[in-house]
Amino acid sequence: MKTPILSLFILIVLISFSSCKKKDANPREELPAATMEGKNTFGAMVNGKVWLPKGRPSTFQSNFNVIYDPAYKGGTLNIAAYRKTKESPAEYDYFIIAMAQVDKAGVYTFDNAEISGVRFYNEYCDYDKGPEVSRSGTLEVTKLDLENGIIAGNFSFTLSKTGCEDIRVTEGRFDGKL
Repeated sequence: MKTPILSLFILIVLISFSSCKKKDANPREELPAATMEGKNTFGAMVNGKVWLPKGRPSTFQSNFNVIYDPAYKGGTLNIAAYRKTKESPAEYDYFIIAMAQVDKAGVYTFDNAEISGVRFYNEYCDYDKGPEVSRSGTLEVTKLDLENGIIAGNFSFTLSKTGCEDIRVTEGRFDGKL
């Protein structure tokens, strides 16, 4: 009688061990899904690596903000995302994307500095406006729902600055609650 009970116990132990999955010590970062539900998500590939907001540059800022003002300059969109890179609170990367004349879902380009801007900052370089910075790319607003307070979209761009590595941003996405 003890042999069947022992056999059953061994079988249960083997089944439970075989169904255990080893957890990855360094889980791979992935971009958030491209949603349009006001989930307050942001992510992009920067020079082929996943870039997600993390940490806070100060106690007064969140790591992702999206602001839309329909009355200013024909509809103004500002997106800011920050990522703490080291233990020091002063060491972080950030994106700032600004676009005016955004009044509906559609594709907008960064080629007019009067109504659009892209800024990227990392510990090596500040890609801001100026004659030594060139930029090209698009911002696609996939949802602009003022009634429910949702704005979502995609972006991609390239920034070049004399003396700095080019920044290529692909698969950028945001989904914000207004």
